[in-house]
Amino acid sequence: MTDEKAKGAEGFEEKHLLSIMMFLTMNGECRKIEIYENVSSNPRIPQKLDRLEAMGLLTQKYDSNLRSTMIKLTPKGMEAAKIINELDRRLKSE
Repeated sequence: MTDEKAKGAEGFEEKHLLSIMMFLTMNGECRKIEIYENVSSNPRIPQKLDRLEAMGLLTQKYDSNLRSTMIKLTPKGMEAAKIINELDRRLKSE
């Protein structure tokens, strides 16, 4: 078990991790540049994506045809994102 997985929900304490998950849920697979354009242009985005990947929530794969890194939620990531989005929806409705 990696250190990131051992943290469980505490792993989301770092800024932008939840926003990245929510963006991927709403938009599906995307290029890394889309994360910069729509979530944050923070220079630490690559480390944040690496953290989510270490947690088993997304994959990063370089596509030489597009000359871009593609970001995609894993099945575990999709399940976690559904929970995050449901929590967000409930909090906003009350």
